[in-house]
Formats: sequence, C-alpha cells, structure tokens
Amino acid sequence: MSTEAQKRANRAYRERHKPIQLSVQYKTDKIEGERIKQFLEQNGLTANAYIKSLIKKDLDEKNFYIDND
Repeated sequence: MSTEAQKRANRAYRERHKPIQLSVQYKTDKIEGERIKQFLEQNGLTANAYIKSLIKKDLDEKNFYIDND
C-alpha cells in the first residue's frame, strides 16, 4: 500500500518523464533491421538511447529549442 507521499512522488515523476513510444518494424527489409541490431550491440547502445541521440542531433542542427519556463 502506498503512502500519500509516495503517490505524490510517483505523480510528480510521471509528469517530468512523459513517455513517447514509437515502433519501428522492418518486415520488408530484414537486412536493414539486422544492420541496426548489430550496430546497437557492437556499440553497447539501446535502441531508445540511439533514437534519442539522433533526434537531439537533428533538432540541435535545426536550432530548434523550447523555453523551459
């Protein structure tokens, strides 16, 4: 059973960490999927970390920023 403090902490955490879930499937191009899988394994990356780094790099190159007010 959770205390009220735990419930508030969980709620605050969920507000700060909103999940965005996307799925990439390579049904028609198995070789490309395997290439990505091997790259991630060889570099010790998760798909999530790699995708986030690609998105961040792209947005930074486009000088797209938001205010954190």
